[in-house]
Amino acid sequence: MMRKIGSFLLLGLLLLTGFSAEGLALDEGEPVDGYRQIDQESAKERMEQDDGHVVLDVRRFDEYESGHIPGALCIPNEDIENEPPEELPNPEQIILIYCRSGNRSKQAARKLAEMGYTNLYEFGGIIDWTGEIAEGQSLALTLESNPTTGYSWTAAQEGELFEIQSYYTAQPQSVPMSGSGGWQRFILTPKQAGTAELSFRYSRPWEPSEADPSFRCTLAISEDLQITVTEDSFAEAAESGYAPTVKIY
Repeated sequence: MMRKIGSFLLLGLLLLTGFSAEGLALDEGEPVDGYRQIDQESAKERMEQDDGHVVLDVRRFDEYESGHIPGALCIPNEDIENEPPEELPNPEQIILIYCRSGNRSKQAARKLAEMGYTNLYEFGGIIDWTGEIAEGQSLALTLESNPTTGYSWTAAQEGELFEIQSYYTAQPQSVPMSGSGGWQRFILTPKQAGTAELSFRYSRPWEPSEADPSFRCTLAISEDLQITVTEDSFAEAAESGYAPTVKIY
């Protein structure tokens, strides 16, 4: 009898403190103003998940270049107005938002919520961040992709000049539908100066073929970690029929 009472007391404590007995995970509760506010340790845990999330820095570009979370996209809060940003095509995608101190990130989260974004998590400012910091610019390269067919893009580089992260964003559907495809985004964050040779291939990992669409490109990184994209950097990609959308932050 005492064991049963002890079990009920433990379960009640878990529920009251916002934890579940299965994994003791923090219950973030209902959104306030359309978004959830989480602490930075919870944000780090979410960044380790392969769930198609995006990390969003809403500071100015010059602030971003002076130091940002690796892989973060930069869309200044002042640029978020009435239309959904083109970098965030899926309103159901998990978006982790930060700024310098936590004020602009809350403003941006509210505005995105009003546009219909449903998975917004605000986690304060980079002044409190204890994780890795990257300096300089980052380059986002977005390609159409459909992993339901078994195909996906892979990236390779000669040397280790870039840190490369990849995220998949499904095309939003009013009615859930398999096989609709979406976009694969590569975030390239420079680690040191030099000239990087990169290659991209769209293939099924278990049956690669010479006929798989692929392209190569060359990117230059300056001493202050600025990225140079020449006019013909992605000419080969256009010829392959998979011209990427490229944006430097």
